[in-house]
Amino acid sequence: MKKGDVVMFVDEGRYAEWFYGQLGIVEKATEKTRSCRVRWLEPVKYFNNYTSYSDFGWDNFQVHTEEVQAEK
Repeated sequence: MKKGDVVMFVDEGRYAEWFYGQLGIVEKATEKTRSCRVRWLEPVKYFNNYTSYSDFGWDNFQVHTEEVQAEK
């Protein structure tokens, strides 16, 4: 995982109620702790407030890739 990757939150545990399926962009990734800061594409309602970024471990995310084919 690296800065600029588009990721989806896929962990079905403690934070799934709020974050599961949400897309974000990695702002900072730390290999030593395998954690990252993600800025959500849309603010996520978390309890009674909205958050535009979160810090989680890499294992909570799937890197979202999209293949684009050029028209011939």
